[in-house]
Amino acid sequence: MDSRTPLLLNPKAGSLFRSGLKDWLRKHRKDFVFVPTKSAEDLMEQARRLAERGEPVVAAAGGDGTLMCAANGLVGTETALGILPCGTMNVFARELGIGSRRFDIALAAIQGDKRQDVDIFSVNGRPFLQVAGFGPDARVIELITPQLKKHLGAAAHVVTGIQVATERPATITLTLPDGEVLKGTQVLMGNGKRYGGEAHLFADAAYDDGRLDTAIIDQENIGILFEIMGIIVSRGATTHNISDFTALRSIKSCEITADAPLPYHLDGDYAGTLQPGNTLKVERMPHKLKVCVPAICAPASPIDRLMAHPMMTLLREKLQLFNEL
Repeated sequence: MDSRTPLLLNPKAGSLFRSGLKDWLRKHRKDFVFVPTKSAEDLMEQARRLAERGEPVVAAAGGDGTLMCAANGLVGTETALGILPCGTMNVFARELGIGSRRFDIALAAIQGDKRQDVDIFSVNGRPFLQVAGFGPDARVIELITPQLKKHLGAAAHVVTGIQVATERPATITLTLPDGEVLKGTQVLMGNGKRYGGEAHLFADAAYDDGRLDTAIIDQENIGILFEIMGIIVSRGATTHNISDFTALRSIKSCEITADAPLPYHLDGDYAGTLQPGNTLKVERMPHKLKVCVPAICAPASPIDRLMAHPMMTLLREKLQLFNEL
């Protein structure tokens, strides 16, 4: 029986080059069976087929969005998800102690025997691993085109953020199962502590408690965006870095409506726009996901932290574009 781990990847993904994963994989070919994928749907189907075949671990190379596609094929099975984090932020991998682009630690977790059961929540049936956002932060992501991201990298969020800061936000209504109604202009939901990298926006969140830590903010767009960006840059430690919460709740489920079109994102990927008169249902899925985690979560070194900074990501992307010319 082949002892190598199936590895789902997009061989044309720029993140393989920018992160250094492609060179790393050349040295570790004996550890993996490469499974090329053509799309997010294909990656999910490949993961499901491998789980049905009885693979104990299926690994995926990519960022949070790619990992969610793989997770969607594995959730509820006995197959564990292995993570090779080569995206821009890699929030989920950081949360689990693997870190961003620390491939040797990721491999040790894949080949080790420690597994973490992770709750999976969904928005109208569409699952997410780490965070969901409704409002201005999702509008920023919606406006980032592939071309803009290619040329500006992480700085694309700043450019689109300036545009969003001038727009009028929708008023969001969040209704809890007990009938409590909360209103704001931005809603952030965390399955884990982190938002946007190292920032601990949800200080008390845990992956296995069956709940989402939810912040409801009531501000103009410019205030919301400056507060969120400030937390990311300063690596804020608690939710209190955002000053104007309407409420902070730990919830199991809720319904969301809005008085104007409301963009939302799941794990940093634009997921759609809720139209007035419609409803989004947020709830926990019935099955958990098994994930490979390190036996010991070693702290990131100063070099790791430097290389994970968004400006270093931008520099790597610019160098890659130069090499392609």
